Amino acid sequence: MENKFKAVSIDTMIDKHIGNRGTPKLEAFEHELRIDLLGQVIKQVRKKRNLTQV
Repeated sequence: MENKFKAVSIDTMIDKHIGNRGTPKLEAFEHELRIDLLGQVIKQVRKKRNLTQV
C-alpha cells in the first residue's frame, strides 16, 4: 500500500500556514502561544498546591 502522506518539518508547516520568521502574523502567534503556555503552567501549579477554586 502506497503512503499518501509526505513528511515535512514543523518549521516548514509553520512557515506555510502561519508565516515566516519576523512576520507580524508569526510574532502574534508566538506571543499568544507563550501566554497560553504560561496560563497552563500557572493552572498546574495552583492545582498542585490546592489553590484552585472549584
